[in-house]
Amino acid sequence: MPRTTVFTVTSCMLLAACGGGRSETSSFAQLSGPWSAQFSCADGSALKVRYEPDHVVIRTGDGEGLILPVVEPGRYETNRNALLLRGTGAAWMVAGRVTDCTAA
Repeated sequence: MPRTTVFTVTSCMLLAACGGGRSETSSFAQLSGPWSAQFSCADGSALKVRYEPDHVVIRTGDGEGLILPVVEPGRYETNRNALLLRGTGAAWMVAGRVTDCTAA
């Protein structure tokens, strides 16, 4: 198979994996910085956040990597996770449980 065909097929597979709107939490996020913000949450969790034009990349304290698409300004979410910006803090939701976070 020619290299251009392999590249085209691979690119299409990657684009298909990135689609789907808010229904999926992605764990293939590029986790290296630069990080835009860090939060310490009331439940003991820690978040590193990198803001992109149409999504945020989040790395949790336990090493999980997530991509959450923007829903509206200051609100990023999938069907399982959400980050809502509140002044200098945020609310972090995981599977319906909410915790308040402050900038670290």
